[in-house]
Amino acid sequence: MNRMSAPDRSQPRGQALVEFALVFPLIVLMLFGIFDLGRAVYAYNTIGNAARVGARVAAVNQIQTSPDCNESRPVEDQSNPHWSIKTCAAASAVSLGVQTGDVTVSYSAPPSTALTCPQDTPKVGCVASVTVTYTYQPMTPVISSLFSTISMASTSQVPIERVFP
Repeated sequence: MNRMSAPDRSQPRGQALVEFALVFPLIVLMLFGIFDLGRAVYAYNTIGNAARVGARVAAVNQIQTSPDCNESRPVEDQSNPHWSIKTCAAASAVSLGVQTGDVTVSYSAPPSTALTCPQDTPKVGCVASVTVTYTYQPMTPVISSLFSTISMASTSQVPIERVFP
């Protein structure tokens, strides 16, 4: 004779599935948050590098913009330069979509000196400051609702070694 036995209540059925359904969204949110944090660190490092590249160019070449950034070719004609401060800085951050308008260049006198540094005709010894700005937008919906955009800026300063042109 077949006897039906009562279900064994000592082993919970479906408890792991319910716990997983409750924890899974939190795990996914943490993973996307880590991914967004990595993207933000990458963006900040990239604009920092772009500012350094622009400052390196500013140390020997004070041309603001040019059509391209080809540092291997010397500037033979000032009306048609092959590399410039803003163009080379923007080219270093092309993966972020940084444009030449996001790069600012200024010149100042070194601290505790009487040197004057006009913006249009800087002198040897003046300090060139190149600033690259970028607006970071998180991808994760929850994080982007908390922080719609994050403004980032990086500045690099170098003394002018050679006045050009």
